[in-house]
Amino acid sequence: MARNEEKSQSMLNRWLQLERGDNKPKVKAKRPYLAELCSDVHEAEKWRSQVLKEIGKNVLVIQNQSLEEHKIRDVNDLINKLMREKYHWERRIVELGGANHSSGPPVAEDENDEGAIRAPGGYFYFGAAKNLPGVRELLKPKKRDVNKRTRYDMYQRIDADYYGYRDDEDGLLEKLEKDAEQKVRENLIQEWNKTQIAKYGALEMCPFLPKEEEEEVEYKVHVALPTQEDIDQEILRKLKEEVLRKLEL
Repeated sequence: MARNEEKSQSMLNRWLQLERGDNKPKVKAKRPYLAELCSDVHEAEKWRSQVLKEIGKNVLVIQNQSLEEHKIRDVNDLINKLMREKYHWERRIVELGGANHSSGPPVAEDENDEGAIRAPGGYFYFGAAKNLPGVRELLKPKKRDVNKRTRYDMYQRIDADYYGYRDDEDGLLEKLEKDAEQKVRENLIQEWNKTQIAKYGALEMCPFLPKEEEEEVEYKVHVALPTQEDIDQEILRKLKEEVLRKLEL
């Protein structure tokens, strides 16, 4: 009898646990695809920590020099992707009022260092990825050309000739410009004449035909013109008359 009561009690406990959901398997929360979908700063901190753990795990993996080349490239791409995701979570944490965790990976000065090496485009190379074909050439700093002229050196060589201030001192440029202007003028006149002939049938019918310039006529003066001496004497006579008029008054 007691055995039956224990069985019934055990079944009752299991049924109650099932009703409460205690035996339901816990579903692991999935990290949001976009950091903007998270609205809680504590959740954002948790997802950032998760990304950091994944970065650390893959950085350890890529240290293995015996990995195949395609595997190294895949892991390095994954680390760079996680680095970008970490940046988005850090920015979201700041937007939600949390701490500022912004910091990049340790950048190495040489490919033999343990830190990551940053390529010109902002892409990082970790571990064995730094020894991939073509990577060393890409990361090798370019030597500065010591013979290359600086902006200051170029300014020192600028004079009036650079701006063309003395181009017409020899008279050659003026002659060339005059000949070119004459050719352009003749071509424009010919084009205009063709257009008017096609429009009016004859050039003489064009109402806009410029009139011929009249010949200059030389005129002869039959009146003797006063000289400068005559003008001075006349001015002096006028002054004397004016003075005498004032004395009489």
